[in-house]
Amino acid sequence: MDWSPYILTARPSKIRSLTAREGLCDRLHFIAFAERQAARAFSEAPERYPQAPAALKDAWRWVAQEELKHERWLLERFYELGGRHQERSVSLDLYTSFRACESAESFSRYMQEAERRGEVGGKVLAEKLAQQDPVTAQLLLQIALEEDQHIAMVDQYLSSTADSPNSREWRAQEKAFLL
Repeated sequence: MDWSPYILTARPSKIRSLTAREGLCDRLHFIAFAERQAARAFSEAPERYPQAPAALKDAWRWVAQEELKHERWLLERFYELGGRHQERSVSLDLYTSFRACESAESFSRYMQEAERRGEVGGKVLAEKLAQQDPVTAQLLLQIALEEDQHIAMVDQYLSSTADSPNSREWRAQEKAFLL
């Protein structure tokens, strides 16, 4: 698979302090790569989970395009701030975790949580950057708003299958995990 322009390693570069421009670039680079990994996972999902309803497969394809749009926005800002891919390495840990999902439902739930973490993280970072870099802060808020739409899409699917045997099994597994 081609992941360029990102540089892949088993141990990604450490994120530098947010007080420096380089630290902000590190975060934009990291988030952009997370968007790329999510886009790849969403675009592969229709073939990986052929039992998924057609409407869900269409939604996954739509979200994949949205994730690529977010990556593009983040990289544009990254380049505006002088970021360079050659200075940072990333890992495929997130993508690998997406690929470990064994069913359409488990993938949907896992992606929903990843989107939720992205939404919350984007809002927190935007708040921290509001005074220092309002342009980046606004970008992160827009992406967080759109991540909320992705979460709603998955909520709709999960609620429509809430009484399925697989959903009951998931809830039992989730409850056991949380205890």
